[in-house]
Amino acid sequence: MKRILLVCTGNTCRSSMAKGIFEQIIEKEGLKDQISIDSAGTSVYYSEGANPKAIEAVGEMGIDISGHVSKQIDEKLIADADMVLTMTRTQKSHLHHLFPGYAFKITTIKEQAEENFYIDISDPFGSGLSTYRKTAYELQKTIKTLVENKKI
Repeated sequence: MKRILLVCTGNTCRSSMAKGIFEQIIEKEGLKDQISIDSAGTSVYYSEGANPKAIEAVGEMGIDISGHVSKQIDEKLIADADMVLTMTRTQKSHLHHLFPGYAFKITTIKEQAEENFYIDISDPFGSGLSTYRKTAYELQKTIKTLVENKKI
């Protein structure tokens, strides 16, 4: 089974939404028994649930992330993953610095999808629901590209 780890900053917005979206897409594609998805954050100081606006934004897509609990990235999570996809180039660089032996498996989600390498998935934290929706749809488009083009 291929293990994919999605990483953002607090693991309450982007990576939690991305995990739910990814799981929905791989289930629809019949890949649920071939791919497992997990998520973590680079700056998680205490565990908490997904942001209510993140829950609502993906809920509108038929995805339930209400049971999500954030967690801090660590070496075991990186080591256990076959692929680590960050939301930003800064997060990728940070993980390369922290875990240089695993740099070969760490990239941004946009790079992996072979979309624009210089564009990050913006952090909707502190914004309104419309921004969360925009981020969710951007993640959905990127993840569909990954799956359709067999980049995972």
